[in-house]
Amino acid sequence: MTVGIVRRSVAVGVLVLAGLGIVGVASSRDDVADDATTSIGPDGQPRAAPVVWRPGDQLPPVASDTSLTSTAWYCPGVPLGGAGYEGEDYGGEAVVANPTDTELTGVVTRYLADQEAQSSVITVPPRDRVVVDLDAGVDGAYVSALVELAGVNGGGSAVVEQRAVHPAGDSVQACTNQPSPEWFFADGFTASDSAEDLLLTNPLADATVINVRFVTNEGGREPSPLQGYVLPPRSLRVLKIAEQGARGEQLVGVEIRAQSGTFVAGRAQHYLGTGRLGYTVKLGAPAVAKDWWVITGNYTGKPSEQFDVFNPGEIDATVTVLFTGGAASEVAPITLIVPAHRVINVSMANVAGLPEAPFAVSLSVLEGDGIVVEHVVTRQLAENAATSIDLAFPAVMARTAWRAAIGLPGGTPDGLVLFNVTAVTARATVTNVGPAGVQPVPGLESIEVPSGQPVYVAIPDGLDIGQLGVTADQPILVTRAIPRTRGVGGRDLVPALPVMNTGVLEIGAQESAQPEGQSE
Repeated sequence: MTVGIVRRSVAVGVLVLAGLGIVGVASSRDDVADDATTSIGPDGQPRAAPVVWRPGDQLPPVASDTSLTSTAWYCPGVPLGGAGYEGEDYGGEAVVANPTDTELTGVVTRYLADQEAQSSVITVPPRDRVVVDLDAGVDGAYVSALVELAGVNGGGSAVVEQRAVHPAGDSVQACTNQPSPEWFFADGFTASDSAEDLLLTNPLADATVINVRFVTNEGGREPSPLQGYVLPPRSLRVLKIAEQGARGEQLVGVEIRAQSGTFVAGRAQHYLGTGRLGYTVKLGAPAVAKDWWVITGNYTGKPSEQFDVFNPGEIDATVTVLFTGGAASEVAPITLIVPAHRVINVSMANVAGLPEAPFAVSLSVLEGDGIVVEHVVTRQLAENAATSIDLAFPAVMARTAWRAAIGLPGGTPDGLVLFNVTAVTARATVTNVGPAGVQPVPGLESIEVPSGQPVYVAIPDGLDIGQLGVTADQPILVTRAIPRTRGVGGRDLVPALPVMNTGVLEIGAQESAQPEGQSE
């Protein structure tokens, strides 16, 4: 469903507060003090607003400095070249980053379709990275992986990301911290014979049984072969969406729910036309949320740009959309009605008054259950066009420290996007990890990040960043714009990982901490 001129909301005062991230989610009660988001109180002065964690919530990939016995990272998968594969044009790697002063050991388990899982041992030196060749010695269509780390801190400060390599481009994705019983994708594309493959990994010792539902402009479908679909233990399965009755579609939303067990879901997309070109592999959203941020909007040059809002719930959702960042703040708020089990496509070309400049968008559910939001942009390059896609940030992910295993090469213009969700100006520092440990990047020691304004940061010439870090004195959001070295070129939009205050494995056990006067 495509939205042209949409209905405007008049409740601007209330919506602006929600859009600026006053109510987020914390991983424990301690987070209320450490990472509280600042807002403007009735007296006109900044105040700290409590943030809330709801038990059972799951997040996209995050980092943690909590001491744990061990940690596990689940990589969605990289493409292979089929029988006789030699690794020239297809493949990928997992990058394991250790920012600590202690050596880590680990086991990498690779999962393939119709083959036994394969395991190998790795050692990650202090303040260093190890690159694991995921495609070495295997064939087939895809390979996914589980990286399990142990050490003095159980690898609690480590980060693992994957890079997928394809003739049409390369794509980076952080590996997730845990399997989930459900996964959602707001954007899917099979027009012009574009390929959309779902990569479903069951890393467990028992089978997982799932139901798959997808929606197109013609409505929802539940193919009978995909109801009660079995993912065998320690296996990878690939579902081609076009072969399930969704061929030639420009918008496909997917919801996958387990009847039993948990699993990991990625989406590999090879774009071949009808406004999109390139290749991406991205994780789905492991849960819905009521508040989302898109911080990588950039209408400079009027690219083909949209965000897709997916409501996988049972009741319609009323969603308010607020633009921010320079002149974009003058764009009138938008109200969307997103029907149950449907996707709404909002094209930037149809947003009245949107300037040709960077911007951010907040999306908040006023009525109904949670949603999923993805951002897609196809930008014209010198010789062709390149498509990038990124999952929006749940508001909970605004944090004061961020980390990534795959950094940025020196001389990358606009390599980082920083966004300050609070009402006061933030100061941020970009760091790198080397033999001397964590060090500020010269020239990027103190970056001003105004409230509600996306800040694009260039990486200085000659200063390659391997293990990326960003710290700030206020909660911010961080995305990398990583140059593609293959295929169509352009940039791959990749969120960094927020450093949470408590271990991810402990989050679901925490009690809810509701703001005073607020109910579920």
